[in-house]
Amino acid sequence: MSTIVGIIAGVSLLFIAIFSKGGIGTFLDPASAAIVLGGTLGAIFTAYPLPRVFRVAKVIGQIFKKDIQQPSWVIAMMVRLSHKARQKSLLSLEEDMRTINNRFIRHGLEMIIDGHPGDLIRDVLMTELELVRSRHRNGASIFVSAAKYAPAFGMIGTLIGLVAMLKSLGGGTEQGANALSGLGDGMAVALITTFYGSMLSNLFFSPMADKLKNRSDDEALSTTIIIEGLIMIQSGMNPRIVEKKLNSYLPPHLRAHHYDKMVKKAKGSAPPPKPVVEDDVDDDFDDFDDDF
Repeated sequence: MSTIVGIIAGVSLLFIAIFSKGGIGTFLDPASAAIVLGGTLGAIFTAYPLPRVFRVAKVIGQIFKKDIQQPSWVIAMMVRLSHKARQKSLLSLEEDMRTINNRFIRHGLEMIIDGHPGDLIRDVLMTELELVRSRHRNGASIFVSAAKYAPAFGMIGTLIGLVAMLKSLGGGTEQGANALSGLGDGMAVALITTFYGSMLSNLFFSPMADKLKNRSDDEALSTTIIIEGLIMIQSGMNPRIVEKKLNSYLPPHLRAHHYDKMVKKAKGSAPPPKPVVEDDVDDDFDDFDDDF
């Protein structure tokens, strides 16, 4: 939602400024647009393999999706799983493993149930997390490169226009006088390519790269909490300690006391905490990674 609002606001303000300075026709030049867009696309195709470039359309779709859910849901799930494991056994988590959609939690629970040590579980999941982040960086790097190339080709287009304009000034007395009278118009057209390159870089490419980076960082934080929670579940740690340690990853205003709520429900003869089902799990992570 914020992405759409930002793009609409930026484009709207640009159009207001353009119409206040002579109208849209003053800022339209097909040749300049061809230099910036064609040059940027050509550089991207030269720098990256074709399969990665063709996946950009799917990556752009991630930019307009809802923001990744705050990781407090992860802590609530880890506390429930820890409580269940201490009340029953680690083997009782097999039912939850089958209904969880998040692959990190599912793989971690599978290794816990199989009896693997905590160090091995951490090593496997951290390796997978690092590879996921690497794929995310590769996807965002195309937009980082485009943000770098677009202003450069805008400047190249400006130089092409200036060379053509200056050359026309030396075409003889009468021709030079005519060219001199149109010097202002020629300079304006030459500078339009710089405007196109800067606009594409700062209004589209750079913000898109930053958006993807922020989404990847949010996912990495939640996944780190998942890994730490699974290690503590494997070691049989008290659910209250699990909650306290995992809450330390969050700012104070996002921390919650899930364990106390569970205890109050149990004392009030409330039904036991519901098992973790697929709808409880934020599956944006898997969708986000699959698009890279």
